[in-house]
Amino acid sequence: MSLSSLDTNILLYAANEDAPEHGVCKGFLEQIVRDPTDWIIADQVYLELYRALRNPKVMSHPLSPKEAAGYVSVMRDEMGMMHCGYVSECWGALIRKLEAGDFPFRRTHDAVLAATLISHGVKTFYTRNTKDFMDAGFMEIINPVDRD
Repeated sequence: MSLSSLDTNILLYAANEDAPEHGVCKGFLEQIVRDPTDWIIADQVYLELYRALRNPKVMSHPLSPKEAAGYVSVMRDEMGMMHCGYVSECWGALIRKLEAGDFPFRRTHDAVLAATLISHGVKTFYTRNTKDFMDAGFMEIINPVDRD
């Protein structure tokens, strides 16, 4: 089985009706939910989504703590996708990436996410920020908004 996953930005755009990417990302998410078998989402993504849904700099109508937690809970526990979290076995590969002389500190959370997903068998990763994950170790990185 080849697993796929996605970045927080895809879930955020699917939730944010004001985002120009909303329609494409919502449609993409609906497609995933129809057959979630080969999809796994890191808990880190759900936590990042919670934060973004509450952030007035990101959302023109930010959600309350209860609304955001409820939304994230439904996404995580009721949509049928598997979920995973960071495990200690990721540390070796992650620290080697972090100690590289040219590693940009701003990408630390991206590196943790990639290490988590790869350790759980993810081969294909969907994100709007493809350049941030080009050297992460995924077999394929796809921007679903720019995809034909």
